[in-house]
Amino acid sequence: MRRLIAAGVVAVFFGSLCLAHADQMDDVVQTLIRASSEESLESIEDTLLKLGPAVVDSLVRLLASEDNALRMTAVRVLGRMDASTDEKLFQALRDDRWKARVAAVSALAHHQSETVIQQLLTTLHDSHPAVRSASARGLGRIGSAEATDSLILTLQDPQRVVRKSAAKALARVGDHRATAPLIAMLQDDEAVRRESMNALAHIGQPAVQPLAAIVADGNRDSSFRQTAALVLRDIASRDSAPSVADSAAALGVGLRDGDPGLRKASADALVIIGQPASAVVRIALLQDQNPVVRAEAATILGRSGSATTWYAEAVDSLILALDDHEERVRAAVRKGLVRIHAIAFRQLIVALQNNSALRRMGASTVLGEIGHRGAIQPLETLLATEPDPAVRKSIVSALEVLHAKPVPKAPPLRRPAAR
Repeated sequence: MRRLIAAGVVAVFFGSLCLAHADQMDDVVQTLIRASSEESLESIEDTLLKLGPAVVDSLVRLLASEDNALRMTAVRVLGRMDASTDEKLFQALRDDRWKARVAAVSALAHHQSETVIQQLLTTLHDSHPAVRSASARGLGRIGSAEATDSLILTLQDPQRVVRKSAAKALARVGDHRATAPLIAMLQDDEAVRRESMNALAHIGQPAVQPLAAIVADGNRDSSFRQTAALVLRDIASRDSAPSVADSAAALGVGLRDGDPGLRKASADALVIIGQPASAVVRIALLQDQNPVVRAEAATILGRSGSATTWYAEAVDSLILALDDHEERVRAAVRKGLVRIHAIAFRQLIVALQNNSALRRMGASTVLGEIGHRGAIQPLETLLATEPDPAVRKSIVSALEVLHAKPVPKAPPLRRPAAR
């Protein structure tokens, strides 16, 4: 019913608009918009669009309205009109009221032409930051590489909102020439930094080498290096892990840093890279002097092994690390093996026969946590001959867990259908 009423309102006002004189048009257009409901607004806008030239002047005047609903409706309708409205919108760019200039920029951003681009490049230097910000967003919407140099300069605007819009626009343009300026913006405040990170992720491969150099540079601020590592993670997620494989060594440096935030960011990136980073992570797990780093590497292998194709390497490395002399590392190793239990089970059964008591103890503990009843017989066999009390204790604990698990019921036999 409401849709029928809305359609009736459109029809009545359509007739009013056709009969209205120029001096009445503004009132009629405003009344039409104000009379619309949320459901009927789209129909109203379609009607205004069809009337085209008859309502253009009224809509342009609405760009300066203090009524947000009127102003935004005018922006949407003018944005959907063809390039014949551009000249009037260009005139609105010179309006004394900044809201009118912002609205004109927003409408022009839907009209992709060389002339529009040049106008928006000019309004990047407007006296009001809201207009400069809208101009940057408009150029980003158009996506022309011609705007890259001007948007790069806009990254230095004194107003944060303008810098943020410029970074966001550069993400849409995706021009590699913006790489270095955007990297510099990673030291700006949070809002600008977030948009700059996103822009660099869109640029992708050209940004990998300079970002990796920052991560590996111990003389740089640790928060800057952390952000660079997170961008490498985002590039790997967006494009593909091999696209940032060359940064694995630099991320390995970050993994060994004293700053926990940088270690975490580097670890997150290495997880996404996966198999191409295996050598770096294996060395960190098995050779690094810092137990915190070794534990972090164990966590990476557990997380990566569950999501990539380097299962065998992950399991081999983790089982070797069950011998680590630090309990915190062994705990991380056990957790990683439990996480990738589907492909670790057979190798853990083999590890029960290893000469290292630590490895036998770790393998039996993990098998208990995995909960696969197929481990009961190998564990009972080992218990019968195991000389080490600590290992025997871990075997007994694992068997208690496994025996407590219900035996899966066999599916009922189907009786043959009666003939």
